[in-house]
Amino acid sequence: MFPALPQIIQNLINKDFVLHSRIHILKQNIDDQKLYIKRDDELSSGITGSKYRKFASLIPFLVQNRFDEVVLIGSAQSNNVTGALQLLNENRVKARLILLESNEKVLKGNILWMNLLHDMKDVIWVKRENWKKVDQIALDYRNDQNKSGKNIFTLPEGGLTVEAMPGAATLAYDIQENEKENGHVFKHIFMDSGSGASAIGLLLGLRILKKKCDVHITLIAGTEAEFIHKYNEMIVLFEGCIGKKLPSQIPFNLHFYKPIVSPSFGSITTTVLEELKSIARNEGILMDPTYSVKHLVTAKHIIKEQNLSGNLLFVHSGGSFGLSGFQEMLGKLS
Repeated sequence: MFPALPQIIQNLINKDFVLHSRIHILKQNIDDQKLYIKRDDELSSGITGSKYRKFASLIPFLVQNRFDEVVLIGSAQSNNVTGALQLLNENRVKARLILLESNEKVLKGNILWMNLLHDMKDVIWVKRENWKKVDQIALDYRNDQNKSGKNIFTLPEGGLTVEAMPGAATLAYDIQENEKENGHVFKHIFMDSGSGASAIGLLLGLRILKKKCDVHITLIAGTEAEFIHKYNEMIVLFEGCIGKKLPSQIPFNLHFYKPIVSPSFGSITTTVLEELKSIARNEGILMDPTYSVKHLVTAKHIIKEQNLSGNLLFVHSGGSFGLSGFQEMLGKLS
C-alpha cells in the first residue's frame, strides 16, 4: 500500500488488491509533446481497470457487513456489473441483478460473461422506457426484501457509492508513486468519466494530496453540471466516511470535454473502430471503443488544439475485456 495514503483510508482497503500500475510513453507523439499513459487496464485480467480500485474498498465493506444480498444495477453490457459479480462470487456474497432489457439474441460481450457468472433466470429486467425509474424499482425491491428480514445493499449504476471512494482515491496516490519512480511531475492529467465514480475518486485523492495540476475530463456520459453535482455530494459523504474534512483549498483546475468522435454514449462509428485499430497496431494496446478510444482521441485533440506543455498523463481506465462484444464489427475491418 502507498506510504502516503492516510491511515483512515488504508484501513478501508483490502491490502491483497494490487493497486499499482505502470506508466510509459505513447509512441505517437503530438507535435513533439510526450504523452504518458497510465496502464490501469493492467490491474486485472477480467475487471475493468480503474473499477478494480473501487472494488478494493467496496468489497471489504460488503463482506464485513454480511449483507444477505447485493443488488447490482446496470445495462446488459455493464463493465461494473461484470466486475462486481466476479468478486461477489469469490467472497460468496449473493448478487441480484437489475438490468436494462437487452434485445440481443446472441450472447456476446459482458452479458456472455454475466451468464457464466450468474443464473440469468434471476435477473430483474427493466424495459428501456422504464429505465429512468430503475432506482425506485431497486428501492421497492429492497424494501420488500427488508420486510422478510433480509439485509440488502444496492450498488448504483456505475458503482458511484461512497464505500467505493477510498479505493478509487488510490489512483491519485498511485500517480504520485509513478512520479517518484520516473522523476516526472504531471502538470496535466486526462481522465474519462461515465458514471463519474473513478474520476471523482481521482479528484478526492488529488485534493487530499493538495496536488497542483490541470485535470481534463472526457465526459463519455452525462454533463458537466451533473458531474459537479455528483462530486459535491460525494465530498460530503466521503468526509463522513473517513471522519475528516478535506482541504478547503482546491489545488487543481478542472476542464470538461465531450468526445470529439461519436459523442453520444454507446455510439460506435467506423471512425472509432479505425482509431481502435490504429492504437492497437501503433501502440500495442487493445482499447475499449465505448470509453478509452474516444477518450484518447479527445485528449490528443485537446493537447494539440490548446498547445499544452509540461508532463502529460493519460489514464487508461481499462475496458478491453468488453471488446468481445464488438467482434462482428471488428471482424469487418481490413
